[in-house]
Amino acid sequence: MKLATAWRSRPRQGEQANGDAVLVRSEQGHTLLAVIDALGHGPVAADVADKALRGLASVPLPSSVDALVEVLHRVLKGTRGAAALVALFDGRTLRCGGVGNVDLRTVGTRVPVFPTPGILGHPCRKVHSLETLLAAHDRLVFFTDGLSSRLEAHLTQGRDPEAACALLMERYGRHTDDATVLVVDVEGE
Repeated sequence: MKLATAWRSRPRQGEQANGDAVLVRSEQGHTLLAVIDALGHGPVAADVADKALRGLASVPLPSSVDALVEVLHRVLKGTRGAAALVALFDGRTLRCGGVGNVDLRTVGTRVPVFPTPGILGHPCRKVHSLETLLAAHDRLVFFTDGLSSRLEAHLTQGRDPEAACALLMERYGRHTDDATVLVVDVEGE
């Protein structure tokens, strides 16, 4: 199965720099999906998010959730830190885990993600990760706390990923923080 993705990300109202970031990267039949939310907002947060993206971009695929989180811890040491949710998809199986307040909602297969409390780059507990099979027509919605936790992914049914992002950002986005949403559709063979 293949993935169709779209994302939207914007800085806090009145800011130019964005401390949220998204990475979607495919290599050797594996796809890495990551949403980063650096603590705070503005240029310093944007630098932290950029460090996180560069760290993840350096990891060869396939990899593991634990390895990805370890890279994030290492590259963010000495910074204000970040929250992140990372996922790996191999065409059938989704493996994911995260630290902090990046969240995931689904339409279709239920993916019960329980992010580990803490801040990447600072000491925290071992990451809770999960593995689940995905099915064609499943939809995953990753989002930072710049969108309301009341987000209802089912409202996006019948919309392509780009339109779904626009709807969710409009309906649930907060102007008091950076905001990011990543919509991922699982397509059939």
